[in-house]
Amino acid sequence: MPQPCAVVIFGATGDLTHRKLVPALYNLAADGALPPAVSVVGFARREKGDEVFRKELEEAARKFSRQQLNDELWAGFASSIFYHRSEFHDLEGYQSLAKRLDELDAQRGTRGNRLYYLSAGPDQFPVILENLRKSGLNQAQSGSWSRVIVEKPFGTDLPSAQRLNDMV
Repeated sequence: MPQPCAVVIFGATGDLTHRKLVPALYNLAADGALPPAVSVVGFARREKGDEVFRKELEEAARKFSRQQLNDELWAGFASSIFYHRSEFHDLEGYQSLAKRLDELDAQRGTRGNRLYYLSAGPDQFPVILENLRKSGLNQAQSGSWSRVIVEKPFGTDLPSAQRLNDMV
């Protein structure tokens, strides 16, 4: 069983999140392969709240999941989904994200483990990675871990890919 964690999706209102990421996470939960102590936090610039975000993701999961949604299972999974509004370039948004993640750790038992998924355009990777570093979100707390997953393409050539890798 994977360790509990908070999964933060940058670019959470985009197509990849709706068509692939959230349906895949739901399917993992349905298959019993997702720990109960998981929080999914969507990070995007559009103005909306947790409930609106959950409803949009439910509609997408009903359409794109490889298995039919079980209403009871979805309700439990949806209670682990949250929305955080910020621009990618706004450092204060990352600082408030850090506070929210700490709150979710306390409420949901995710133990400070963080998985950051960059589901944004490749031109946004450097600013997201830089703000993760500046806010300290890239540093794991003692006894925890912090990881970044970058959706392809990763840089435009080897030197740019290496620069991105060094930013984390």
